[in-house]
Amino acid sequence: MQKLNKIRQLLAMMIVIASVSLAVVIILKVSRGGGPAEVLPRLAKNVDVSLQKIHYTETKQGVKQWDLVADKAEYDKEGEIARLAGIRMVVAGNRQTGDITLTADRGEFSNKTRDVHLAGNIVARSASGMEFTTSQAVYRAARSMIESPARVKFTDGKLTLEGVGMELMTVTKNIRILRDVTADILPGAGK
Repeated sequence: MQKLNKIRQLLAMMIVIASVSLAVVIILKVSRGGGPAEVLPRLAKNVDVSLQKIHYTETKQGVKQWDLVADKAEYDKEGEIARLAGIRMVVAGNRQTGDITLTADRGEFSNKTRDVHLAGNIVARSASGMEFTTSQAVYRAARSMIESPARVKFTDGKLTLEGVGMELMTVTKNIRILRDVTADILPGAGK
């Protein structure tokens, strides 16, 4: 009987030591940051990839056409659309006209057409001093043109144009305001 009691005591002591050891390992693991990893939010059903801080450059026959930088991009593979936030786009011009830099709150890039739809607080400035503001615009890649169906304010030197709807050829900087046009030309404008 005594031998049976000693075996029970020995088993009880081994169980206590194993329990204490397990508790120590768990405490050390949690205190070292080995806890559960950060859980990422689920992507929307129509989003296949979500990226932060993207930079995309479009080239044609080895010549840069435009650069697109965004704070965030969500790509829908089926629709071939990237939804963007915090956009900065630089459209290449020529030596005479210079590049045009557009900024916008949000937009979409179509992988099929290479068009970039911009929305929210759009400001465009060129190296030559041209500037326009609007709430919506589309860069049409096939035509190297920026279009806007919304109200636009355009300034270039001493010329200020306002109206609804715009077409701007990015290479030549030829602009067309479509309707409700007002123009102000400051005195001494010699263009």
